[in-house]
Amino acid sequence: MKLIICLITILLASGSARSQELNGQIPSILRLDNDISVDGKSLVCGHATSFQSALLNRPDGTAIVRRPYDVLSYDLFMDWRNPLTSQSVADDGRRFSGRNTITLRIDSAGITAFKFNGVAIHIDSLFITTPVLGQIRIPDILISQPNNAEWFVSLPLATPKVGDTVSLIVYYTHIGTENRGFLLYDRLTINKNQDSIFIPERLAYTMSEPQDARYWMPCNDAPYDKAIATITVRVPFINSPDSANFSVSSNGKPTIGVPQFDGDLSSMYRDYKWSDETPIPTYLMVANASKFKQYSQWYKRVTNPNDSVEIMNFVWQEDFDNKTTDGKIYSANYAFQGVPSMMEHFSRLYGEYPFVKYGHTVAQPFLYGGMEHQTMTTVNREWLRKYNENSVAHELMHQWTGDLTSCATWGDIWLNEGGATYGEALFYESWGGESQYKIMMSSKRRGYLYTQPQPPIYGIPISNIFNYATTYCKAGWVYGMLRKTYGDSTFFRTMRKYFSEYRFKSAETEDLLRVFEKEIPDPIVPFRVFFDQWLYSAGHPIYQLQSSQTYNGVNNQEVTVTLTQTQSGENVPDIFVMPVKVTFFGRDTSRKVVSFINNKRVQTEVFYTDFVVDSAIVDANEEILCEKTNMITSIHEDVIQVQNAKVFPQPAKLGETAEFQFSIPNKGVVSVSIVSTLGQLIESLQDGVLSSGTYSLKIPTQGLSSGMYSIRLTFGNRTQEFPLIIIQ
Repeated sequence: MKLIICLITILLASGSARSQELNGQIPSILRLDNDISVDGKSLVCGHATSFQSALLNRPDGTAIVRRPYDVLSYDLFMDWRNPLTSQSVADDGRRFSGRNTITLRIDSAGITAFKFNGVAIHIDSLFITTPVLGQIRIPDILISQPNNAEWFVSLPLATPKVGDTVSLIVYYTHIGTENRGFLLYDRLTINKNQDSIFIPERLAYTMSEPQDARYWMPCNDAPYDKAIATITVRVPFINSPDSANFSVSSNGKPTIGVPQFDGDLSSMYRDYKWSDETPIPTYLMVANASKFKQYSQWYKRVTNPNDSVEIMNFVWQEDFDNKTTDGKIYSANYAFQGVPSMMEHFSRLYGEYPFVKYGHTVAQPFLYGGMEHQTMTTVNREWLRKYNENSVAHELMHQWTGDLTSCATWGDIWLNEGGATYGEALFYESWGGESQYKIMMSSKRRGYLYTQPQPPIYGIPISNIFNYATTYCKAGWVYGMLRKTYGDSTFFRTMRKYFSEYRFKSAETEDLLRVFEKEIPDPIVPFRVFFDQWLYSAGHPIYQLQSSQTYNGVNNQEVTVTLTQTQSGENVPDIFVMPVKVTFFGRDTSRKVVSFINNKRVQTEVFYTDFVVDSAIVDANEEILCEKTNMITSIHEDVIQVQNAKVFPQPAKLGETAEFQFSIPNKGVVSVSIVSTLGQLIESLQDGVLSSGTYSLKIPTQGLSSGMYSIRLTFGNRTQEFPLIIIQ
């Protein structure tokens, strides 16, 4: 909803010396046992691993705090005539009456009272129906008005039994005075970004994630408790061909009532009833009302092309009429044009689109970019200025990761947002291949690494729940690393199994882990280890690579690599156990990729090539969320050291001048250049003889784009690279 770079210190080992693991021991934060074999090499990898408990954020058992009942359905009615016609959008102008029939099943014995959520509402009266009592009105004295986001109703007589179905009809009045949960705006004309109209028509809408459904209806406002929902909204109606009328968008499919009179001929209204048979959590329920233009697109199901899913878009008339695509005005048709192809692509990967319809409702002002309300996403009108395909894809992907299967607690929000963020990269890949996939994943890596330090993904406090760096970017990379580790067929098959097992349900992080353990019984890295280090702990691996080679003739090179992890910090593992690839490059087109399980703080491996290695790059295909620099391999024993080398500031801002400082111990030929992460020359900064001393070179960034680069320095027989991160 609402919507770096790999950095490795360059160290070269001299000759064939090998670095040893620290004292020959695995740091205590992650202990390992058992062996596995990768590429024919026996490598230690823990199948029975454990972190120090003090550094783990993993819950002991389920983290769901359940109430002693399960809501089966909501039948909600709201009369919005006053908010839509009042002269004010404050105080009494925001009041509306409502009725919510809550049907629930009793899960615990001895219940004498029910607790629900509510804020900014007043309970006017309440009727209850139980198998023993039938329907009775609850005396007002037994109803506790909302306080501290909760309200209670006590039972006057018989206690319901486990398994009983109970219905409560709650009549209430919305009395909120601020735009929270229920938002109301009047038509507004201002000069904003070349627009003469900022809000073309009076607008009322709801926005609930994470816990604001309680601000506009009485409910059990918890993501684990899904229920069938019917939402009816009453709006004013003007019986004139020259007048536009209010319409309503919501979840499911609509039944539009006929206009009716209310007491006298001057007051007419119309009811819009929206319903669906798929369960929904309260934070995904929505109602929007304005003088919308509604138009449809269609998606043909990949499982049955004869069955089409309607995509119902609710926008303002002028935004529908505008056909310009230069970004100067709003254009709904342009902004949403790619949605059918997105639905097709995601359906092929994750399983058929699961709902009866999809759609968008445009809102302005809207605090966020978009919100994935089930079958009816709300989007910021600003999205209509250009083709925000990654944002549109993000909200659509939520219909699987978040709506079909919802997070069971807010600590599990990464399941929703990480999955939707990864959906952006998957859609880019669908039309642009691997190169566009990498562009999107690189942007998410920067979004994470540029905002350090960050908490663990799991269990982020609700006050920081929409932490872009962690909840979105890093969480998206978790999905990406699982995919790249196990391959497309295994990863997507496992995800389809997950969505099938938790179809229209809510899931915790441990539920996803169990599905992966069941579907992939012999993983490269135990899923307990993977989840503990990437989700329940903080940080990411910071790699240092040392490498050397023994020259035994052109076709027989022994290459020694030593990979060291240097990350540290609170809740950060000493070791991230991961399959790691190192790519050896020759001076021509020669290339060899080797892989091993990196499971030690300092780990040395030996490989052989049939060409002289010119450079070695760790994770060249960028499959691990890490910091790294590239390693240039020396084949000489007499290595001359470069001292005190650094790039600053780090990161550098685009358009400003950075500096590279270094010292050399004696006179010699020094070459310094800016290169890409794959070693491609971008600009030469120095090439010639320098005397011993300390030097500082200016690094122009004006002609570059934001991203990750390296400063390559060659002195004598050593070449080193130092990371250069450029941000906007």
